[in-house]
Amino acid sequence: MTTIHFIRHGQSTWNAEIRIQGTSDPDLSDLGRSQAGALAGKLPAFDSFYCSDLKRTRQTIELILEGKTENVDYRSSLREIHLGPWEGMLLTDATEQYPEQTDHFRNNPELFSLEDAETFTALQARAHNAVNEIVAECPGQTVLVVSHGALLKSLLIDYENRPLNTIWKDPHMDNCGHSIVEYAAGSPKLLKFADHDEW
Repeated sequence: MTTIHFIRHGQSTWNAEIRIQGTSDPDLSDLGRSQAGALAGKLPAFDSFYCSDLKRTRQTIELILEGKTENVDYRSSLREIHLGPWEGMLLTDATEQYPEQTDHFRNNPELFSLEDAETFTALQARAHNAVNEIVAECPGQTVLVVSHGALLKSLLIDYENRPLNTIWKDPHMDNCGHSIVEYAAGSPKLLKFADHDEW
């Protein structure tokens, strides 16, 4: 059985500004560094380490591991949803300029479609492929994966047989939210969902 501990990155400077990130690459904020540092020494021992290759996740895992990142495998497949022309925009500006698309993004993600952006269906498929590769590479191991909110929620709700349109429903995944999944005989069992033992 493989057990994966999933951690969302700490707050970024753009999270603090309510600015759309996607695959753009802002740093952690001071609060985000504190959030990630607070996890140091509080997680179990891990056999393997995987991380999105974006700065906010790289900085998060570096703080969690207290700088001992020589064995971390950084992967672009673990990046956040790509949001094309929205990236770098304040959410208020995107809402004003793209009212239909932002309504779909918030309230009906299965219908979300934006030129040069990733759909939630594609994101979920990418998340499954990325994590299935990790499970195959780490049989019987305890693994740390640091990634992003939308990617992780798309994966975890599917493990719960929930539709994509519930991706923004509770439980909310805060920055540095911690989820745990056991994988046995190809069947994932969700033990903790964004810091919640019950959901």
